Amino acid sequence: MKLFFSPRHLQVLLFLMLYLAAKYNYAQTEASSVKDSVIDNFDIRTTSFLLPQPFPAGKYFQQVGVQYIVVPKDWITEQLTAPMFSYAGKYTLPYGFNLQSSLATLFISYRLNFGPFWNYSVNNFHFGAGYQVAYNLGFLKQFGFNTTLNIWEQQPSLTAGYSFKKIAVVLRGDLYLTSSLSETQAGHTISYPSFLNGYSITGSIEQRLWKNKLLSFGFKANYLKYHIIAWPAFPVNQYRYWIPEFDLGLSF
Repeated sequence: MKLFFSPRHLQVLLFLMLYLAAKYNYAQTEASSVKDSVIDNFDIRTTSFLLPQPFPAGKYFQQVGVQYIVVPKDWITEQLTAPMFSYAGKYTLPYGFNLQSSLATLFISYRLNFGPFWNYSVNNFHFGAGYQVAYNLGFLKQFGFNTTLNIWEQQPSLTAGYSFKKIAVVLRGDLYLTSSLSETQAGHTISYPSFLNGYSITGSIEQRLWKNKLLSFGFKANYLKYHIIAWPAFPVNQYRYWIPEFDLGLSF
């Protein structure tokens, strides 16, 4: 028996194929639009670590980071760019307050910060003021050193930020007041009177990386007499030096 399709049959078959393909593509487009709408609902203000904004009490935010500091040539024999690894946490309190703490280390150098911040937001503009106490510890028993350094600092700061949908821009200024500094070498301790170490200005950009995880990049211009990363060179002199710093952080 000879089978064949007439032109009419081919037209009906072609119509059914196009209809089913169009229906399948429409379903895919609808699902994609729903997915896109979920992504578009993301607002960086709900998860930002750097923005100085008030949150409901009882929330905890955290960030891990790497800080690359360029040490001045006057402090060492050659220019050195060294990383410090850091962890920072923020716990929110009522009335726009929160408590922030951070720990940065280079294994022979440690810096611990802790203190309260007050935050206020107007639309997409955000402002904050904080006061932290910092403890610096350095110890080295190799390369001819037998030295331990202890430093207590006061660190007031002001922060301003602006939030877009998925990006935040933050500018922060810090002042470093050294209230206590002691250096112990082979059992002998030398103490220094309190003094103004210097200040820093930091500009940062924070943006969404995936889901609710945020990536931040910052440049910090330090103008200081000393930095904990180069404490074996302390004291150098009474001058202050520009110390560039590049910060990379992951918030979650």
